[in-house]
Amino acid sequence: MKWSSYYRIELLLIGCILTAFVTQSTIGSEPIADAGLSRYAGQEPIILDGTGSYDPDDSGTLSYTWRQISGPSVIIIDGNTATPTIAGSMQPGTGRDLTPKPTGFPQTDEVQECEFELIVNDGELTSLPDTVKVIIVPDFGENFMRHANPPFDPSKPTLIFFGGGDCVTGATGYPIGTPILFSETNAIDFPDGYKPDQKSGADWHTYYGCGDMIITYLSRVAPDYKMPIQTIGFSTGGQPAVDVGIRLNLVYQEARYAVNRVTLWDASTYCRGAKGYSESIAAFIASSVDGEQCWLDNYVSAEAEFYPNVLNVGFNLVGHSIAIYWYDSSWTNAELNKFNHGVVGGAYWGVIGPGKNLQLASTQDGQTYKFKWYGSASSGYMDFYDGINHPGRLPEPVNLVDPVYAEDHNGVILSCEESENAIGYELLFGSDPYRVMDYNIISDTPSPPNNLLTTLPFDEGWWTVRVRDQYGSTIYADPIYFSAFAANPKPDDGTMIFDTTAVLSWTEGIRTASYDVYFGESFGDVQDGTPEVFQGNQSLTYFVIGFAAFSYPDGLVPGTTYFWRIDDVGPDETVIHKGKVWSFTVSL
Repeated sequence: MKWSSYYRIELLLIGCILTAFVTQSTIGSEPIADAGLSRYAGQEPIILDGTGSYDPDDSGTLSYTWRQISGPSVIIIDGNTATPTIAGSMQPGTGRDLTPKPTGFPQTDEVQECEFELIVNDGELTSLPDTVKVIIVPDFGENFMRHANPPFDPSKPTLIFFGGGDCVTGATGYPIGTPILFSETNAIDFPDGYKPDQKSGADWHTYYGCGDMIITYLSRVAPDYKMPIQTIGFSTGGQPAVDVGIRLNLVYQEARYAVNRVTLWDASTYCRGAKGYSESIAAFIASSVDGEQCWLDNYVSAEAEFYPNVLNVGFNLVGHSIAIYWYDSSWTNAELNKFNHGVVGGAYWGVIGPGKNLQLASTQDGQTYKFKWYGSASSGYMDFYDGINHPGRLPEPVNLVDPVYAEDHNGVILSCEESENAIGYELLFGSDPYRVMDYNIISDTPSPPNNLLTTLPFDEGWWTVRVRDQYGSTIYADPIYFSAFAANPKPDDGTMIFDTTAVLSWTEGIRTASYDVYFGESFGDVQDGTPEVFQGNQSLTYFVIGFAAFSYPDGLVPGTTYFWRIDDVGPDETVIHKGKVWSFTVSL
């Protein structure tokens, strides 16, 4: 899970807040400047984003003023707009196109930072300044990285592949041919190979520059990225797969672009030696960013070694490519993708697998989870490598169940099905579906939670259940939105529908006995709850509109925007919560 404000600086001085409050009550509200999220830059110009700035009282159109306040000198293009371009310099045009072009940044051997300030004005009042940083990565030379299935989709996880090679020249990245990877992930590889860092020694090759390439790309295409990132390396490509995780996690410490899992396909140790390789794996496992645990799975089929504190999988067949072909098959092969009582590996635990939310325990330098595949790359079975010395079974992915509401409307039970190999169940609540590591633990029980909740930590937010096995490995279900009151309107708020009839629906309130329904063409009437738009009180969580024998029996009018509101009514028949006004428009 991702978060997005490591380099964000907000000025929240008490005196400023008091000043803003007095201003609002006397001469209007000052506009709020929002300089956006930090950017990572290298060989290409970048664009800052001040579009989050706003005027609380909408008293005028905002004007923007950007300026650089620290760092190596760069240029600001269109500095009076919400989205200025930041570049190292302007290069004269050539040939028939003489228009000057912005260039990349002045890279050195070190990480550099520039800081920019944004102030907005609404025509009368000026905001407090907000600042944003641009981090210039070190010079990484030629950029070999490719996004194999553009355009980048910020709603999907990212897979980064490294092929083998001779440590000096990396081979072509993993041949991404499995259709599911193109449809469900952002696939990044190095089709023309990759090279070690310029400062690498003859016997100690590092590939941190690949991480610099990746973070500048991700920062440009997904400035507020929240999805997981998994690196995968075959043969000597295992070392850059680990190094990218170390680079992003330890140097930049940026939760948006942190790598929390690395997969090794028969990763030989030629580029660093067995001791150095083991040390780099340990460094990656210890490189947690903002509470997100890092872990590694390791597939050994000929030239690689088994390591402590990781998920190890061996094969009965010997062959350097067995691991890569077996894992590739596991993306879609049901026989390789069975939970198998916790003895399972491969894409089952990948960023798009059923076990994608696994957090592998670090087990005191032991090889607790160690399995072996018997069979070919596409058929066979998984068993323990040595069940006596390596007995670990991984916890089963969590399946949440529908909330159970109390008959007296005084609470709810939130729970899950039993998870095989789990010895503990934590019921969690939080405000961000991508930050489960920050959630409040409401209960911790040896079996699925079964307590009636009469109060919640928030009026709305997200809940899930996280289970753990006897060794400390955990896994949780994707969080589900909850609200103490009616929520989740359908049709979605602000959407367009293409029929003159509709069934309005919402999720149930925890302490709600019935609902007052308001519906009409006037926002003000619905907001005020006038008698003309009151449609009645009901216990159902849906309302039919536009059909004969229902409200608006002649149908809804094309081109018209309708507004509706649901108020929660308690068991004593008093309104316990006034709902928000939602809307939809009927298409012409």
